[in-house]
Amino acid sequence: MTRFIAHRGASKEEKQNTVAAFRRASESGIYGIETDVRITKDGVFVAFHDKSATRLMGRYKVIEKTDLKALLKLKIYDRRQRHRLPTFSEYLQNCKLSGKVAVVEIKSSLTNEQTDKLIGVIETEQYLSKTVFVSFNAQVLKYIRTQLPNQPIQLLSIKYRQEDLDFLQENKFGIDIHHRQLTQDRINEYHRRGIEVNCWTVNRKRRAKLLQQWGVDFITTDKMNLSEKKQF
Repeated sequence: MTRFIAHRGASKEEKQNTVAAFRRASESGIYGIETDVRITKDGVFVAFHDKSATRLMGRYKVIEKTDLKALLKLKIYDRRQRHRLPTFSEYLQNCKLSGKVAVVEIKSSLTNEQTDKLIGVIETEQYLSKTVFVSFNAQVLKYIRTQLPNQPIQLLSIKYRQEDLDFLQENKFGIDIHHRQLTQDRINEYHRRGIEVNCWTVNRKRRAKLLQQWGVDFITTDKMNLSEKKQF
C-alpha cells in the first residue's frame, strides 16, 4: 500500500514549515509529515527549507550564519497571520502527539558532530523508531548509517541514474526521487533490489493514482486530500 507524506506540513492549506502546517497535517489521515532541517549559527536545529530568510521572512539572513534569537524576531507571513520560525524539536513534538512518521530532510551540510547532535534531539523525544532521514547529501546519510544500522534512510535524487542502484543497495538506502523520473519498470527494479521508493512532489490525483498502481511505496504531496481516496 502506498503511504502519503505531507510535504513541509500541510503546505497548501497553511504556510510551509510552520507549526500551523504541521498541526493541519497531524489532523489528517496522512502517514507522515516531512520537514527541512537547518542548523543556526548557535547550533540549534530549525524547521526551514530555504538557505536564507529572504523569501518567507523578507530579510536576508542566512540561517546557518544567524543565531536563533535573531531569527525568532523575524516573522513568516501569510495573508491571515504571522508565524514564528519553528524549532526542529517543536516539529518532532507535533509528530509525536499525532503519531505521524517524521520525515526529516537534512538541508545543512552537517559535520559528524552536528549529525550526532541531530540524532540526539530525536532520541531525547524518543522518536527514532518513527523517523526517516532524507537528504541529497550522501556523506551525511552514510554517516547516519554507521551510527544507526537499521534506520530508514532515503537518498534524494532529481534524476534516475542506473549507477545509483548498487550504492543504494549497499548502504540500505531508499530513494526519494522526482516523480516524473519514475516508470513501472524503474519501480520494479528498485523493488527487486530491496529499495523502497518515495517520490516528490505529487499534487495531481491522476498522477498519484498511476504511481499507486505502479506500486510506489510513498508519495510526498502538498495536498492533504490526495491521500483521502482509496489507496491501491
